Amino acid sequence: MIYYINDSKDPYFNLATEEYLISNPNITDEILLLWQNNNTIVIGRNQNTIEEINNEYVREKQVNVVRRLSGGGAVYQDLGNLNFTFIFNKNQDNARNYALFTKPIIEVLQSLGLNAQNSGKNDIVINDKKISGNAQYTFNNRILHHGTILFNVDMQMLPKVLKPDLEKLQSKGIKSVQARVTNILPLLKTPLTIDQFQQLIVEKLQHTKNTKVLKLTPEMISEIETLATKKYRTWDWNYGKSPTFDLKHKTLFPNKGTIHVWLNVQAGIINNIKIYGDFLGSAGTDELEQNLIHQKYNVPTITNIVKSIDITAIFGQNFIEEDIISSIIK
Repeated sequence: MIYYINDSKDPYFNLATEEYLISNPNITDEILLLWQNNNTIVIGRNQNTIEEINNEYVREKQVNVVRRLSGGGAVYQDLGNLNFTFIFNKNQDNARNYALFTKPIIEVLQSLGLNAQNSGKNDIVINDKKISGNAQYTFNNRILHHGTILFNVDMQMLPKVLKPDLEKLQSKGIKSVQARVTNILPLLKTPLTIDQFQQLIVEKLQHTKNTKVLKLTPEMISEIETLATKKYRTWDWNYGKSPTFDLKHKTLFPNKGTIHVWLNVQAGIINNIKIYGDFLGSAGTDELEQNLIHQKYNVPTITNIVKSIDITAIFGQNFIEEDIISSIIK
């Protein structure tokens, strides 16, 4: 394994670094990244940015907004948050196996006397409170797994920058976003800095994976900067163009996620469709959307199209075909 040191706090550069490392055919090693963002909202690949953030407050406080490659929900990050990224060659053992990737993080937390464990599909919790959310993305034969670690994040910012899905929270019997998350620092018997915590993770993987520590080369940095400028700093990537829609269906599937379908239907034909949500598939929605455009807006047609697509890759393991069909056509 190679641990690439990345001291950048620029979220656009950092997300571009992930894409560069997973998509570069000349890089085949297992990779570890540990990185931080200045005040930033990171949007899930399939989310509608405008609906997820408090736009006025975000503009006023100059909070960065960037879309990541993976699915899942929007998260707020500041320098009290530590991100970790693993990139491996994909195989049957690690594909969609969240526990495999979170294991070293959990073991470091447990070594500090914390009752850390996996919860649900993609969270790490301590005493039933979330300290980490995780998501995955695949590219050819490579898999990227990344997660957040709430070390000492300003929790007062969460309700100010994000629009919580109250329907989803209420379905879990939780009154607010803050009620279900916690920072690590106040739970520690012996305080650590976030840099010291980061070093513990590196040392863990040096011991278990013989991890080598390298710096990004000037050539790599130059190519990553180019990608950041062409993609991650653009409005189109982070917000996206919104065609005219005349139908909107939002469906909450408990313990699975939310699917929000926007449709433009003319004379019974799907003229345009966009599927948003916090589902955790490792692929985007583009293929499904393209297959649905110019097709009849009826149950048999949509059923046949949905059944021809790898639903798990797009929406995650918990969704079934009937969930997707019922989300699209009401």
